[in-house]
Amino acid sequence: VYTDISMKAGGMTLFDDNEFGLGDILIEPAILAWHGPRYDAALGVGVYLPTGDFETDEPASPGKGFWTGMLTAGATFYFDEARTWSASVLSRYEIHSEQEDTDVTYGNDFHFEWGLGKTVAKIWDVGLAGYCRWQVTDDSGPGTTDDREQAYAVGPEVSVFVPDWGLGVSLRALWEFENKVNSQGNVTTLMIMKAF
Repeated sequence: VYTDISMKAGGMTLFDDNEFGLGDILIEPAILAWHGPRYDAALGVGVYLPTGDFETDEPASPGKGFWTGMLTAGATFYFDEARTWSASVLSRYEIHSEQEDTDVTYGNDFHFEWGLGKTVAKIWDVGLAGYCRWQVTDDSGPGTTDDREQAYAVGPEVSVFVPDWGLGVSLRALWEFENKVNSQGNVTTLMIMKAF
């Protein structure tokens, strides 16, 4: 994970930090899936392990310093029989443990990611993606307030999957807007997937 964060106020830089390292690892041991002619759906249970480097004085730490339990539900709907036009949504509810070295427990979050896409030449997918995130319970611990975070983002996504190689690559660039009680910026994600 590469993270680059800077914050300015009144023309003054409050902090400017960047870090590269292993982020927190997701273990998702239980996934149930259903498939139909015009839909795919799944439910899952997982946990983020605090494996990433976390330092309280480094805002760009790749790790968050706490465990997170997660419930997931998602579906993709296809508008045509050939499954070339699609709309998808993936929702998550996250419950966080106390953060190491701070005695703060962040409030639970509800997220959903969404996408609209078109398959081109059988292996390429292009489309529009985004996410919404709301903190649904208050933070607790020293120095916390009852302010709750929210964030929204939208942007393009392109992916390719080559069945003969069992290889997929996806690139997504999202621009955040209307964020509250947290930073706002751009999120670029490159994923490489290999089927064995």
